[in-house]
Amino acid sequence: MVRETEADAEYCPPKALDNEDGCYDALRIATGGDIRWLSKECCTAVRTLPDGCYLLAFPGKAYPIDFFTTICNNKFPIEK
Repeated sequence: MVRETEADAEYCPPKALDNEDGCYDALRIATGGDIRWLSKECCTAVRTLPDGCYLLAFPGKAYPIDFFTTICNNKFPIEK
C-alpha cells in the first residue's frame, strides 16, 4: 500500500488539494486511521485526482490515491 521508494512514483498534482483548507493535513492524518478531519469538499477534491497517482503524505511515504478515494467513498458516499 505504501510506496517506500520515490524513484518511479507518479505523484498526484497537489493543486486540487491546495484549494481546500486543511485537506492535505486531513489526508495525512487519515493515513493513521483518524478520518474525522476529512471534509466533503476535501473528498470531492480527492476524487478529481487521476487514478494511479500517489500522494506523498510524509517524506518517503506515498500512498496510492485509491487509498484515500476508498476512505472518502465510505465517509461520503457518492449520491446518484
